[in-house]
Amino acid sequence: MDKILVSIYVLAIDEEYDMFIPINEKVADIIGLIQNTVKEMSGDYYQINANALLYNGIDGNIINSNNIVKFSGLTNGARLLLI
Repeated sequence: MDKILVSIYVLAIDEEYDMFIPINEKVADIIGLIQNTVKEMSGDYYQINANALLYNGIDGNIINSNNIVKFSGLTNGARLLLI
């Protein structure tokens, strides 16, 4: 499978979304994809942040933006925080 299902809590708008993300892309690219999707799903309520980061929702560690998703430790069902 080339995608995983993750749950993303978006702190700026206090909303949570479930999304499929591709595992063969850099996390930095995925952050952009997530932000565009959240902006669209929130009716443009969310404003894209060029400095946004993804955090592990369980332990609070930053997900390294330079890693490929499949090597970042993310798996199906991961809970993430977008700040």
